Amino acid sequence: MKDFPITIGFDDARFELKSKIKTTQLIGAVCQGTRLVSIVKKSISIDGDDATEVLIELAKQNQKHIQYILTDTITFGGFNIIDLGEIYNRLKKPIISITEREVDLESVQKALIKKFPNTYKNKLQYIINAGDLYETNIKTAGGSSKIYFHLKGVDFEEVDDLMQKLCIDSKLPEPVRIAHIVGKAF
Repeated sequence: MKDFPITIGFDDARFELKSKIKTTQLIGAVCQGTRLVSIVKKSISIDGDDATEVLIELAKQNQKHIQYILTDTITFGGFNIIDLGEIYNRLKKPIISITEREVDLESVQKALIKKFPNTYKNKLQYIINAGDLYETNIKTAGGSSKIYFHLKGVDFEEVDDLMQKLCIDSKLPEPVRIAHIVGKAF
């Protein structure tokens, strides 16, 4: 792995679930190492099913250069859940979905059934298909922190090495942290 890998980190912009506005922005921050190179964005539906396609479209804008795709969890805009396998299969780039805490699958399933009684199985399947949730400790400027992640197209050791290179001031890798900060501006 290069010392300064080119990555794209995704997070969603702020949104209100009870608002009449039914979209938010999916933000992608392209970085070389921890240095920001560019930002891409496009609307996604809140609680919709278009985040996978939009993420693929945004990543394709930089597909030639990026080596890894990073996401802040697998859900954007409420329960607009991405399909990690589909993204990996179509882009042929390793994808790592980072979360700051373990996922309580039972609670998520209950929430999905309540909100989407007729279609929850498709959304739940994306979560199950994400595979195992791994954990590692990250050393940052603030000390040691635990993070969790799903992965496709890459092994644990490589992800662990990548996180050590990209997590500087936060346990979130810089591309994801930057996308999060940009998303707050919307």
